[in-house]
Amino acid sequence: MLEPRSSDGADLSHLHAVPWFHACTDEQLENVARLAERLQVHAGEVLTKEGRIGRELFIILEGNATVTRNGRAINSLRSGDYFGELAAIDPAPRSATVTATTDLDVLIIGPREFEAMTEIPGFRNALLTGMSQRLRAADDALAAHVEKLPDGDDRPGTPGHVAS
Repeated sequence: MLEPRSSDGADLSHLHAVPWFHACTDEQLENVARLAERLQVHAGEVLTKEGRIGRELFIILEGNATVTRNGRAINSLRSGDYFGELAAIDPAPRSATVTATTDLDVLIIGPREFEAMTEIPGFRNALLTGMSQRLRAADDALAAHVEKLPDGDDRPGTPGHVAS
């Protein structure tokens, strides 16, 4: 069962560890902690369900979670990790299910809170900087993966493949 907790004591070091918030100041992160809802989630509970519309960003303060897609585990999350950041900006069906592996202490940022956060001076630029860093890292990882493919791999959908 989800149990609300005060987010006043959310450790700023946890928020600084979130790549999305790397460029934020302590003052900006104090505002984030004040606006976010802090919850306790019990092991086994589902936080997001693949295919369902989502609008919340989750930040794991303590604990572990498993990410599954089509019933297959694709990632593990731990303290400092976050998920749902794209849904906070552009609501769409969730691409994966996230289930608490252990009891979790999380911050949840809903659409109203996210909108209020964008009014924090400098916060939008800090978020965009964090997002661009994450996008660059994902692009680099994809490029490294593609470089490992055998020459002549012309599967449709392969980056650089031109459909005939």
